[in-house]
Amino acid sequence: MDQDSKELDVPWLKIMHAGFNVGFRWALASVVLGILGFLMSNGVEDSIRVILWSPIAMIAMGILFAFLGTLYICTCCFKWARWLACLFWFLLGFVHLAPFVLFPHFCLITYLIACYFSGAGAFSQIDIFWITLFSVSTLWWTWKLAKAKWIRSLWAKCLSYVNDTETAHKKLAKAIPELSKKQPLLPKFLSKRNS
Repeated sequence: MDQDSKELDVPWLKIMHAGFNVGFRWALASVVLGILGFLMSNGVEDSIRVILWSPIAMIAMGILFAFLGTLYICTCCFKWARWLACLFWFLLGFVHLAPFVLFPHFCLITYLIACYFSGAGAFSQIDIFWITLFSVSTLWWTWKLAKAKWIRSLWAKCLSYVNDTETAHKKLAKAIPELSKKQPLLPKFLSKRNS
């Protein structure tokens, strides 16, 4: 735990309770406002099934919002949580960008595997040409990736985010009153009292 985080009194349970109430209220409002349209488009039986399953969705949404509030507090308090957040975003980006970034590598390996399993014991001149072309393009692309400034700048931003505990604690100190505010369980349009 960081030294500065000992000074902050974080009301974990209040924030989790407020997050649960916000998520529950949001799911309840969605069900109440959407059930009429669902009833008109799908019929009574399906609408009753949705109404019966909606408490599970409301509780799940409440737990999700409580978890997100806790995750925000952890990223503001602990360095390991900021590392995990950076790792999550890198992995999320890698899944989508890896086919484009590693395309020459994929072509070379695919061609080598295809040549190996084709049953031809020796490589023909065409095979040698393609393997040479893919090898040269793969080496060139790897060299360009190693020299890429955007990768280093992205890594530098990640390191500055992880190591900037002072700003994270300031954000947490500013967010604690807002996050720990008591939230009503029911939406406003359901909780209005007639005077």
